[in-house]
Amino acid sequence: MQKGGNYKIQGTKIWSPYPVELTPGERRLLFSLQRFFDSEMIFADFYLPKVDRVEKTGTARVMAAADLLQIDGLAVNENGVFVFESKDYVGWIYGHGERIHWTQVAAYGKNKYQFYSPVRQNMRHVEAVRAVVGDKVPVFSVIVFGREATLKVIDGLPEDCFVCTQANIGTTLKGVSGQKVLTTQEIGKTKQMLMAGRVFPDRTVREEHAAEVEAYERKVSER
Repeated sequence: MQKGGNYKIQGTKIWSPYPVELTPGERRLLFSLQRFFDSEMIFADFYLPKVDRVEKTGTARVMAAADLLQIDGLAVNENGVFVFESKDYVGWIYGHGERIHWTQVAAYGKNKYQFYSPVRQNMRHVEAVRAVVGDKVPVFSVIVFGREATLKVIDGLPEDCFVCTQANIGTTLKGVSGQKVLTTQEIGKTKQMLMAGRVFPDRTVREEHAAEVEAYERKVSER
């Protein structure tokens, strides 16, 4: 493999071990992250086993879609591991860290939709990452909405959890950049642990996972 993978993600310097299908928001997110992280420390479409599905037999790499979590983006630097969740919603966004569903208001208030809390969704991703890198490495949750979204009321966020739009992702990341806790050697070790824990699903599993997520989000929005 070259530079962490055989497939270069179009428009970026980031490589993947398999071809990835990204939403426009995910692609913009990766492009932006290159301004703040080394491209070799940015990972897209990252699969990890669910914490309660990790098998002691070492067969995690052949798990089914139901056993896996798909993370839109991961990045590592001297601050720790950043776990990114990208959302392509437009309009006004209302949410609370302790509520199961958030609300999207579009068409100048005419249309309202509910969607599963991205804080809760990414919390599971953070738990999976912590299970791999341990408790000594800081892990941050960052939910990024597109430029066409307006964060109207976002309250009750857990510690080390951040919600922002694509337009102010730089400001958000700088907000945690003061605590440089990992040395260059520790950054490399953290990357190695993530690579060791990463699952490489085949195309069928990736398609099944994408279909499950799409079906669930459609079900929530129809409520």
